Order: sequence, then C-alpha cells, then structure tokens
Amino acid sequence: MIKQSLILILFSSLIFAKSIDKVVDEALIKNSSLQAMEQTIAFAKEQIDLASKWENPVLSLGATDIQFDDISKRDLEPMQAQFIGLTQTIPLGEKKEIEQDIARNDYELSKLLLEDKKLELRAKIYEYIYNIKLLDERIALFSELKQNVNELQKLLEEFYKYNKASQIDIIKVQTLYVELDISERKLINTQTTMKLKLEQLTYSSYKDIDISTDLEEIVLEKNFENHPKLLQIKKNIEKFDNTSLYEKEKKNSDIKLSVNYFQRDSKYEDYLNVSVAIPLSVYGSEDIKAKKAKFKANEYKNLLEDSKLQFKNQISILQENINNALYSYEKLNESIIPKYNQIQRTLESYNRFSSLKQIDSKQLIRNLNELINYKLKAIDEKQTYFTNFSNSIYFTKVKK
Repeated sequence: MIKQSLILILFSSLIFAKSIDKVVDEALIKNSSLQAMEQTIAFAKEQIDLASKWENPVLSLGATDIQFDDISKRDLEPMQAQFIGLTQTIPLGEKKEIEQDIARNDYELSKLLLEDKKLELRAKIYEYIYNIKLLDERIALFSELKQNVNELQKLLEEFYKYNKASQIDIIKVQTLYVELDISERKLINTQTTMKLKLEQLTYSSYKDIDISTDLEEIVLEKNFENHPKLLQIKKNIEKFDNTSLYEKEKKNSDIKLSVNYFQRDSKYEDYLNVSVAIPLSVYGSEDIKAKKAKFKANEYKNLLEDSKLQFKNQISILQENINNALYSYEKLNESIIPKYNQIQRTLESYNRFSSLKQIDSKQLIRNLNELINYKLKAIDEKQTYFTNFSNSIYFTKVKK
C-alpha cells in the first residue's frame, strides 16, 4: 500500500510539473514591463500613418475697424468687415515620405527592443530555475552527509565502549554534524529567497519544474547576425541616415497658404485675400543637423562592429566555460569521488575490525571532509555549466 502511494505521488508530481519552456512562455505573457512595451509598439505603428498626414488647417475668425464709441456700427467705412479664413501648411519635396521611413524605423526598433528584453528575461528565468534545482542537489547532499556523519558518530560511540575511540573524537564528529546542519539551513534559506525572486520574474509560484540537470556536451552556434541587439544597431544606422536626408530635405521649405473671405456692408463688395508664406533656408541650420545625424549613424556603425566582436568573444568564453565545467565534473565523478568513497569504506571497515589498536578518527574525519569538499566541487562545476548555459540563451542557440 505504501509502495503504491509513493508511486502515485511520484506519478502525480510528474504530471503536474511544468516544463521550463512553459514557465518561460507564461512569464513572457504576464510580465507587465513587456506588456507596456507592446503598447509602445502599437503606438509606434500608429505614428507611421500619422507621419503621412498634413498639419491641421487653422481656422481664423475676426472683424476689422471696430469703433469704440459704438461697436455695432459696421457701415461707416469700406475697411470695416467680418472675415473667416483658413491657413494650411503644404509640405514640399519628399519630407513626408522620409518622415514615414523614420516612423517605420522607430516601429521596428520598438519590436526589436521587445525581443531583446524577452531574451534577457528568458535567460534570467533559466538561470534561477537551474540554481534552484542545483540547490535541491546541495541540500540533498548535505542531508546525506549528515546521515553519514551520524553513522560515524554511532560507530565511534560503539568503539568508545572498547577504548578504541576517545570522547574528543565523538565531539569532533558532533561538531561536524552541526556545521553541516547550519550549512544546510543556509542553503534552504537561499533557495527560498531564490524562489521568491523567480516568482517576481514569472508572476507565479511553482512547486515543481520539469528540468534535467544532467550534463552533456553542447556546441553553441556562432551565427548571431540576426540577434535583436545587433539588429537594433543596424536599424539605428538606417534611422539616422534617414534623419540626415530629412534635414537636407527641409531646405525645400513647406509653404503656408492662407485664404480669407471678408464680408462688408451691402454698400461695398465682399472680397477675398490669398497669401503664401515661404520660410527661407538661409542660415544653413539644416546642413548642420544633417551632418549631426550622419555622424550619429557613423557612431552606430562603429558600435555595430564592436558589438559583433563582443558577441563572438562572449560566445567563445561561454563555450569554453561550459566545456571546462563538463570536463571537471566528469573527472570528479569518475576519478576522484569514487576513490574517496572507497577510502572511506576501507577506513571504516579497517577500524571496525581492527582490535589491536585505537581507531584513527582523525583520518576518518579528514577523509570525510575531503569527500564532502569534492562532492560540493562537483555541484559547483554543474553550477558553472548551467550558469554559462543560461547566459548563452541570450546570445545564441545550441546546435541541434
């Protein structure tokens, strides 16, 4: 019955455990910062259509030659009139088309920024989840080590009855147990804190996440040309090139056309006023602004080359760290830890059956401490492996 219950509990946990990809997808949907960025994208899209529109016309209403002694007298002289007018700015050249291009650049930039933030969030969630899972392994290790130390204490207490161990040896082992217990408590506290931080990122609390911490050889892709961070830089180059063209095009000044209809007394004829205002580009400010925009585009070109080199080197560093962690982990688990396990069993067996001399408790405790350190180093290597793997999620993908 107990066995069936355990199987049922394990089966249920596997069913209800969420995959890490599912956790990430839900987090991307719920994240308020990403939602705000999506609203910014929608606004930027509207700006494209807005950029093609002319400025609103200006309606003018008024009266001329108002008499102070009697404002109702509107037939004293020909200059007295009431008028209504419209003023419209008419764009010349290709300014509106270029404005639309700049608006499209801003729209594309806002989408790329969102994709970049999603990658950052995905990498951070992966890192937290792997850290939590590895803390499970550390806690389980300390629990196992506490059991081993407890058994060692019982062994020494048994030897103490036959004068093969001292009270000091037993106290040392008890102290080691307390130290392990304190370390385990700290790990549990760290894990609780990390789970709360993960909850802040994902807006959800997860009891279990289906993710493997088995190490395997992976190869990171070196193709990063389509990374949203680099595409942002390319799009900024395009935007500032368009801005430079726009400033040059502003030399073809927009004109202001005004039409005013004047209504006079019946003794006089009504009339129409038409005027055109043309700003003159005589001080060269447009050229200066165009050069400034071009200079900014060149800055982004330099930044693009620097960023490509940074991505290339960062991927190489991550790959090297992953390879080194995998190698070290395998060596620790295949060559070192099994030997110290064997030494520990040999020491315990030798001391258990040796009736000629006192137990060598120092050697037992020293070997156990070394075994603990090597097992922790193995988990440290896993930590290095998965930290670098999580960071690589932002920069590139793993080759299939």
